[in-house]
Amino acid sequence: MINAQKLDDLFWWMLDGARPSADAREIVAGICGRLVEAHVPIERFALFIYTLHPNLQGRRFRWLRGDGVEQTDADLKAFDGAEYHDNPLPTVIRTGKALRRKLCDPDCPDDFPILQQFREEGVTDYVVQPLFFTNGETHLVSWATKVDSGFDEEAMAALERISLPLARLTETYMLRLNAANLLSAYVGRDSGHRILSGRVHRGDIEEISACVVFADLVGFTKFSNAASAQEVLARLNLFYDCLVPPIVERGGEILKFMGDGLLAIFPISEKLDEKSACDNALGALAEASGGVEEPIFSETVPPFRAAVHTGPLQYGNIGASDRLDFTAIGPTVNLAARLLSSAVLVGGQTVVSEKVAEIVGLPKDEAMYFELKGFSRSQAIIPLREMPRG
Repeated sequence: MINAQKLDDLFWWMLDGARPSADAREIVAGICGRLVEAHVPIERFALFIYTLHPNLQGRRFRWLRGDGVEQTDADLKAFDGAEYHDNPLPTVIRTGKALRRKLCDPDCPDDFPILQQFREEGVTDYVVQPLFFTNGETHLVSWATKVDSGFDEEAMAALERISLPLARLTETYMLRLNAANLLSAYVGRDSGHRILSGRVHRGDIEEISACVVFADLVGFTKFSNAASAQEVLARLNLFYDCLVPPIVERGGEILKFMGDGLLAIFPISEKLDEKSACDNALGALAEASGGVEEPIFSETVPPFRAAVHTGPLQYGNIGASDRLDFTAIGPTVNLAARLLSSAVLVGGQTVVSEKVAEIVGLPKDEAMYFELKGFSRSQAIIPLREMPRG
């Protein structure tokens, strides 16, 4: 018999936002654990949400009695194959109605391949419910039991009752997840985190120290004037696919894409000192360009140039009153930009400032000094013929 008091407590806990749980897996574990305590005989729970993400289609939380909660992400191709379309989930999305397969019933249809797997696992009853969001979207939750006779009327009523607060909890989580995903995709992981944490006012900046990287494609203007739009887009995407992953993997933050160029920083912190930040920047550029054992640019990597400098900069919100950009400014950023535009003067594809060369121990034999616009004294430009891996 269902424990009505425990079920009421669960309902109101969910309605109150499942406080103080902050992690989605904790909330899922809390819901399932409390249902078990209320004598609702669930053996398996799965929550499916469709997310806004450049590379992912959705996210699943699965709870198995005795195994805890597992979180998995589905890429953009995950919902294209027969495995998905032969599943009950698209049917529930399309119809907006719950689907139940009481597997312990001899007359239960075997109309979905996954049902055979459930039978083999000892599942006796399987229910998929739609979760309706306030914006009109439909997401999904499924329940399964191994009780001999399946879910009884009391258990089904309990699952139906908590589906409403579950929909609100899931929608709140999805909104936060989508906001984090989109901010990370468009402004960078660290910048997105700072924005979500409340750094949203114009002029809200802080001074940090970082290694700054500017990079752009060689000969892109000439190429783009002669190539088709598809060819231009393909080259840009290949360039960013080569350069962005090693930057991010080494602790860098992509602040801005500017046509065929980008601005990235490697923030200096207790975990990453200035030398390590510079080493990581140079290592990322080396990896993107194919390393130092072979010609600096392989056939598959579009030729690019880069400039590296390090120092203090201002990091935060800049822009108009209602249109802001989270970026970096200051003399350190300005010098890195000037170094990039002047790289051609020393025949270098990648150049570093004198300060970076000193920090990482690079020879300055080929250093050349130039008067750069906006700087009162000449600045050293040091080309890298071979880029060390950081």
